[in-house]
Amino acid sequence: MDELIKKQKSRKKGGVINFLMGGGLFTSKLITQNSWLLALIVLYAFIYVSNRYEYEQELLKIDRLTKERNRMKNNLLTMKSEFSYKSRQTEVEKLLKENNSDLKTSINPVYTIKKKD
Repeated sequence: MDELIKKQKSRKKGGVINFLMGGGLFTSKLITQNSWLLALIVLYAFIYVSNRYEYEQELLKIDRLTKERNRMKNNLLTMKSEFSYKSRQTEVEKLLKENNSDLKTSINPVYTIKKKD
């Protein structure tokens, strides 16, 4: 009787490692009965990881587009200010003088033509 107990104890020490490494885990009754459930859990895990990856990619894209929009907005403001500066009458006259143009500023005042009813 003592020999039988000693054999069982010696099996338990090496038995767990042999059980796991030998593939006994995959052939155990609990695993084989619930294989569809395990497959479903693995499938959900893959779906979760792929959705999270796509979500992070979308966040990076949104961040990149936001930075680009802000940069373009700043460029637009700069261009507007340059345009308003260059379209001043004094700047236009200065540009015309530099290019030796024959255009001159009108001396006569502006008048409107009114329509009779």
